[in-house]
Amino acid sequence: MFETLEDMREKSQRPMSRGTALFMYSFDFVLGLFYIISGMRRHQSLAVLVGAVVLLLSLIWLVATTRSPVRVSRRDVWVRGQIVICILMAYQTAYTVAR
Repeated sequence: MFETLEDMREKSQRPMSRGTALFMYSFDFVLGLFYIISGMRRHQSLAVLVGAVVLLLSLIWLVATTRSPVRVSRRDVWVRGQIVICILMAYQTAYTVAR
């Protein structure tokens, strides 16, 4: 029943272009690279680890989107964006509390 409601909601929206998803994943890739570089400059191994996780996740999603013959759904892009945001927020919270 719930899958049907979700499918109806997904079909009622305009389909997301592949370029938008690729742009978002590329931005996440650059963000992960930034965390790696800034963590190495400040000698913070946790920042390097968080950057590597974000970088690898976004790289996997970027390659999967590029190779996939079907369009990526809006929900998939939204969930993946929320995952990256949660990882970065958890790091920022831990960094702030530890200071």
